[in-house]
Amino acid sequence: MGMLYSRLLIIINENSSDSTNYHIAMTILTLLNQIKEMSITDLARVCDVSKSTISKFIREIGYEDYGEFRYACEYTDNKYHNAFSFNNNVMRFFENNTLDAYYMAIQADILATYRSLDMKSVRHLVHDLYEYKQVAAFGLLFSETAAMDLQSKLAYNSKYIVTNINDIKQEQYIEKAGKDTLIIVFSDSGEFLDKYHNIEDFANKKAFNKTKAKVVVITSNTKVKDDPRVAYTIEYARTGELITHRVIYSILTDIIAFEYRKYAKEVTY
Repeated sequence: MGMLYSRLLIIINENSSDSTNYHIAMTILTLLNQIKEMSITDLARVCDVSKSTISKFIREIGYEDYGEFRYACEYTDNKYHNAFSFNNNVMRFFENNTLDAYYMAIQADILATYRSLDMKSVRHLVHDLYEYKQVAAFGLLFSETAAMDLQSKLAYNSKYIVTNINDIKQEQYIEKAGKDTLIIVFSDSGEFLDKYHNIEDFANKKAFNKTKAKVVVITSNTKVKDDPRVAYTIEYARTGELITHRVIYSILTDIIAFEYRKYAKEVTY
């Protein structure tokens, strides 16, 4: 349900509170656990709109029909068989470990990343950031937060890149991007290249098979560098069961922004 949550939250974040789409999205969010028992007529009645309006809304957020949408609304913690979802990983870690263990796990990954980070790859990315005029950074959920973080940090240093929290618009951008575009992907598992939590257990993505852009992936998955669609990777370390990329990304984007700032000054002067 992660992607459905994300798409609905985007609607309420980007639309005025008196709009129809805002009202529908907020109503759905409050009824998610009940929608599996509701027909489209029931949902339309609760939202005080027509069935055609509900159908249009469902298509706009990426679902073929009400059946697919209703399936996406069904929630169980491991519905998508993803051991690294926030609840299955972080919340379960808290349930089974002490707060000290949580701090120590993050500390271990920060230290491991510090020891293993290949600064040549970081500087390669910095060079590409300077050379490419068209640059985008993308991820999903917490990884998209990292893309937005990098966008802000680079903007402070007069480098402007694009991102989009809407996964549908991300895919459209990636598919249409040309050879003059650099795309930075934040993906802990590397699965962003092929699939993401969507309607079925996993929905296949085609965009990276079609794009002509240069693709760089920031990941903990060492196998991603062998993907022919990927120019190179920046790898960080994960040493235990706790997923810590939410923290590691913030450190990496600091480093990338600083290295870019330094490089841009050297080139200018």
